[in-house]
Amino acid sequence: MAGNVPGARFRPRAAGRLPRVRTARGRYVQVIGRKAEFDQLTGLLHAARRRQGSSVLVSGEAGIGKSLLASAVVEAASSSGFEILSCHGIRGAGAAGFEGLHELLLPLLDRIDALPPRQHTALDVAFGADGEPADRLITGLAAFGLLEKAAAASPLLVLIEDLHWLDRSTAEIVSFLAARMGVMRALLVATTRADPIYPDRGSSFKQHVPLTPLSEEDALSLIDSNAPAMAMPQRHRLIAYARGNPLALTEWSADPSWMEDPLPAERSRLPMGKRLEESFLAEVALLPRATRRALLVAAAGEDASSYEVIEAARNLGLDQRDFAPAESFGLIRRTGGTYRFRHPLVASAVYDNADSDARSRVHTQLAAVIVDAARAVQHRAAATVGWNEDVARALEELAVATGRRGARTEAAATWRRAVALTPGGAERARRTVMAAEAARQAGATADAAALLAEAMSMDHDEASVVQMARTELLIATTSSVLQGRRGDELVELSRTLGNPADRAEILTWAAVRSYLRQDSSPEITQAVAEELRRPDIAVTEEQRVLQGIGLALISSADRITSVEKALSIFQGRVRDSDATLLNCLAFAVEDTYDLTEAARVWSAEIDIFHRSARTTDETVAIAGRGTVHVTANEIAAGLADSEHALRLSSDLGMPVVGALAAVNIARARAWRGEHELATAALKTATELSGLMPFPRVEAVASWASAQMAANARRLDEAVAHLLKCVEHPPIGVWAGGDLADVAVRAGRPEVVQGWLDMATTALAAGDSDHLAMLVERSRALLAPGDGARDHFEQAIRRGEQTTAHLDLARTRLFFGEWLRRERRIMEARGHLSAALHVFEAHQATPLAQRTAQELRAAGGGELTQPTRSFDVGTMLTAQELHIAQLAAEGYTNKQIADRVYLSHRTVGVHLYNAYAKLQINRRSQLASVLGSVLD
Repeated sequence: MAGNVPGARFRPRAAGRLPRVRTARGRYVQVIGRKAEFDQLTGLLHAARRRQGSSVLVSGEAGIGKSLLASAVVEAASSSGFEILSCHGIRGAGAAGFEGLHELLLPLLDRIDALPPRQHTALDVAFGADGEPADRLITGLAAFGLLEKAAAASPLLVLIEDLHWLDRSTAEIVSFLAARMGVMRALLVATTRADPIYPDRGSSFKQHVPLTPLSEEDALSLIDSNAPAMAMPQRHRLIAYARGNPLALTEWSADPSWMEDPLPAERSRLPMGKRLEESFLAEVALLPRATRRALLVAAAGEDASSYEVIEAARNLGLDQRDFAPAESFGLIRRTGGTYRFRHPLVASAVYDNADSDARSRVHTQLAAVIVDAARAVQHRAAATVGWNEDVARALEELAVATGRRGARTEAAATWRRAVALTPGGAERARRTVMAAEAARQAGATADAAALLAEAMSMDHDEASVVQMARTELLIATTSSVLQGRRGDELVELSRTLGNPADRAEILTWAAVRSYLRQDSSPEITQAVAEELRRPDIAVTEEQRVLQGIGLALISSADRITSVEKALSIFQGRVRDSDATLLNCLAFAVEDTYDLTEAARVWSAEIDIFHRSARTTDETVAIAGRGTVHVTANEIAAGLADSEHALRLSSDLGMPVVGALAAVNIARARAWRGEHELATAALKTATELSGLMPFPRVEAVASWASAQMAANARRLDEAVAHLLKCVEHPPIGVWAGGDLADVAVRAGRPEVVQGWLDMATTALAAGDSDHLAMLVERSRALLAPGDGARDHFEQAIRRGEQTTAHLDLARTRLFFGEWLRRERRIMEARGHLSAALHVFEAHQATPLAQRTAQELRAAGGGELTQPTRSFDVGTMLTAQELHIAQLAAEGYTNKQIADRVYLSHRTVGVHLYNAYAKLQINRRSQLASVLGSVLD
């Protein structure tokens, strides 16, 4: 039952029996003891034919029968009309990234023109074309789109063998695909080792089939099929020795001398894979010395073609005929232009048992003959013992090229290998910093932080010092893995730099850290501000923009003088650090309390990052705009952005951004009184935030919790949440507008004054009609007697200058309640009726119910016909609404797919569902039906 059997052939089988599969030894064997697993997999095949696709991970120890079971499934799929796509991992391969993906998709690449343009480009670049690398989400969508198109023509079986050895970039795409197979006629089957040394990549798979050792009965059947003449005592000793491993039972039944009696204790503790390797080595030891050397060339060159392996062998004084004895033994065979071992354990046994000098000579010759430059460099590195600047330089070039193709994990690994071969000095420090940055880009933030710590003690040139600080701050502002240097430490660092542009950037980062973390003392903040104001910090236009962003974040006396000029600096740039700086530009504009302008900046960011295929940065901007939308009372738009950001953050592994999107979803749901959905969103945010949530996330979560508590009339709880929220001024200045209502009703009006003072100071720095409405409304709720009227009327006048319809409606509700208590019934009805209309139109159910109750108490009627917008918002999901809105604006399905990061077929499904729900049948009808739902 040995090993990988690509292209295995099958004999017809009786009904209800497993197929007989031809092994690498050329014999047909039955897949004994795996009927339940085979039935489960074939059941999934039948479901896939009925458009109930799935993914399944088959796992187990080496030799447990994964490949043989997979081959049986291939036979079943082929006989049922499935198209088969496959790729396999190779030990030690994957230097350039996406090799496995290219192997998998090669039969489908003639259909690549059917993909949306960005997805088409992403695959081209991943496979070596010039262009900007895309985030793995876009590349994953491109692969998904090709599979989806193929599955529309015939059902698919996608087989991934040896996932644990697959290049990491492809493995990430496989995980992406595994989570999405349910929407097509396809089954994805992957096999992987269950050994602890291999990473767990099974979380995205819908099904898991662990292969366990064979039962004694099945083990006896397997022995009988391989060695029918073996005596029963020997059979039982073999079963005890092989521990139910099918490969061990097969191999050792052919060579009973391996069964020592009794089994030494130290041997019994060896992992089965190691014991099998020893048995293969015993077989290899019987071969001529030249053949053993030839096998080492093949084992070291598993990523090479058979022609390259033979040429390297010739350079070592060998001949193609030296491979023949190993082929006769069934240890190796030449197929499809490559040498394949009977089982991967044969290759690992041969390679690992060779001495380092022999391996080095083999890798040297492979490097000389392998055509692919990336693989040749890897062999040069494997041949190198000790430091070697020439090889380190070649690895650096490979790391840069690999990163340009979007294979960031492989780029990070190559940078680390280059560091290991670098003799020392500034070059070693520079490469260590670049390795940290590559690891950060690959999402390995813990590895990046460790590399930065290693680099700290090295001697650096100024460029490396600045890059190290940049990487450190990017990690510190997007994760909880690293706290980063304090503002005063960054000030000291800036003073050591000679380049004004570098000083401006570092000081801006000091301000950014202080703003985002909210953990700097006033003295540190003041020191950063003073240093930023130095005239030699801002010489060029770009430096002045950075200076303006930094000061606006930490000084209430400073504001961005020209948003347009600031945005123009970042147009067309693709530096990673620009993302955080642009985010902080948006935060600085938010702090002027102009939410419309803030939303415009976030939208400009989204466009900048979308054009450059920087999906992770675009996701941050979408989440930021969603927060502003909900604060500005644009609930449908905010919910659409936040759910979009949550989906993308999940795909991209961005928990902090996902947490921010989730708390904003909770706030939108709380507006609508959707308690269960809001609670679920807060739970998601808690899971994503971990033990150290960002202050901004905590503040928005407190605001959402306060809204939910107020809806349930838990007034003291609402007050407590809002007071906690107010401690974070960027969010608290808006959330505090809700405080007066619940505090007065809870009998605690005195707690409002702190927020009122903060908001009044904010108004003095930048006039905002929306914020002014909240301040005047709060003063009205706190004012005794007739003094409230002037404040209410002033609040309404300011609110009518805004698009904050919900906050204006709440102001009218509170005024109407006050008027009814003052027995001014007719005047109260007018304000209450106007408020009720808005609440119903925006699905703000708790406030609508409160207003309707107050209106009835005032002797008025109720609005009973909600607007069309209400119906649309209720009937469509946020994603359907977003897609329908883009379609109404004239975007094609492919263009929409590129904007919302879905396949174009999935976009078509969402539009079909939207048409059915809206009871329309043409795209041209969308604009009139949707109306101003997202306005």
